[in-house]
Amino acid sequence: MNDKQNDDFERALAVLTSQVDLSMVPPRSEPKVEPVNGIVQPAVMPPPHRKGRNTNLLLKLRTAVNVMLRDKSSVHFRHPVNAVKQGIYDYHEKIHRPMDLNTIKKRLEYSYYWWGADLLEDIRLIFDNCKTYNSPDSPVFRDAVTLCELFWLRMEKLQPELHSEIKVEPKPKRQLKAACRKPPVAKVPVQTVTKVEPKPDEPQRAASARPPPPVQLQAIPRPVRPVQANRPGPCRPSRAQNRSVPASHRGRGRPPIQRGVVTAKPARYFAKPEAVALLPNPPTVKNYGIPIKVEPIAAIPKRQGLGVDLTPLDHEIERRHSQSLLRFLRAKRDSWPFNDSQYWAKFGEDPDYDHDEERLDWGILETLVSGKQFEGFDWFLSKIHRMLENAMSCFVFNPSVRTSTQRIHATVDKVIPQYMERMVGAKERAHEGVRAKLETMTSSQKADLFK
Repeated sequence: MNDKQNDDFERALAVLTSQVDLSMVPPRSEPKVEPVNGIVQPAVMPPPHRKGRNTNLLLKLRTAVNVMLRDKSSVHFRHPVNAVKQGIYDYHEKIHRPMDLNTIKKRLEYSYYWWGADLLEDIRLIFDNCKTYNSPDSPVFRDAVTLCELFWLRMEKLQPELHSEIKVEPKPKRQLKAACRKPPVAKVPVQTVTKVEPKPDEPQRAASARPPPPVQLQAIPRPVRPVQANRPGPCRPSRAQNRSVPASHRGRGRPPIQRGVVTAKPARYFAKPEAVALLPNPPTVKNYGIPIKVEPIAAIPKRQGLGVDLTPLDHEIERRHSQSLLRFLRAKRDSWPFNDSQYWAKFGEDPDYDHDEERLDWGILETLVSGKQFEGFDWFLSKIHRMLENAMSCFVFNPSVRTSTQRIHATVDKVIPQYMERMVGAKERAHEGVRAKLETMTSSQKADLFK
């Protein structure tokens, strides 16, 4: 990246920062990620304290990133640098924040960015890293200059969005057509009977007078059964229709018989789309080079005067809720990629992915939660987060696996607050039960208990 291109980035960032109040922009903090097998994979899911959003500029820049990925000059910048495979062992000593185009694309998929300036900083970081490590005469540096020129050619078409960036809502999902309904049955008028009162000046009839004839009501005709909408093909003619045609006219030259008309297509089964975003992200866990942060559970006020360590009780409550969440996620239709992680080595698409680092699937998670390795609900969330990140790193192009992973990720983000609330309530009730039990015990029983 030459000086002119660097000035273009500075001007674009200045235009964006002049449109908003910087105090309203959530701070961006990305901790350093340690390399795993020579690769540093930055985080692609937004942290819980800085949720991303969609803007008109980010939607347009997504097209620019795809154009850059298809260009042949981006061959050195599509994936994270593998320092071990390429033999450049000092790369991560000089480059502290690696970045690549596929990471940017994943961040756009997961709504990682809050505004367009975040994406411009990541693209600029790619070219700055190339300028720092490579000499100006190297072919990698020349490809970086060519790729940067291609990027600014696309940016010339995005000047309206650059000068007026606004938040946009995601497109509503296409509404499904209602199921075919049967044609309405015509209503048949019903004859009503009204009672006629005698006039006051009219003399009453004698008791022996002949009673009036009874009023006969018309029978309501039974509605004709409509043609079944779900039955494919034309309706079969009735026997009465066949008999109405003389024998001489049957066969060839037979007059056409009016057949039933199907007015609706057969009903189809549509699955309701699952509401689907991110796990709570402080202790950092090494996840194929991806940092994971997990929000601690809301602290429960300590009960004074109990004198009992309730940590094992809280631990079992968290284990029970973790097992419940695991069964809920495993029953989902999109959980199939995580049934057996041994198939990842056979069908994985990233040759640099280390399958022996730590395999995680539903069966392995169930064993970990049931055993002594279980450390708490936060630890369980970090394992689920790592399993989802591993799937996105191993299957780079498979749309089925990536879509299922995104849906499971969105489902987890939706149900985590509910499980947190249930867990806090369960702990409070358990603590109250312990307090009530201690109040009914005598001093000698308490002394025996606390020995």
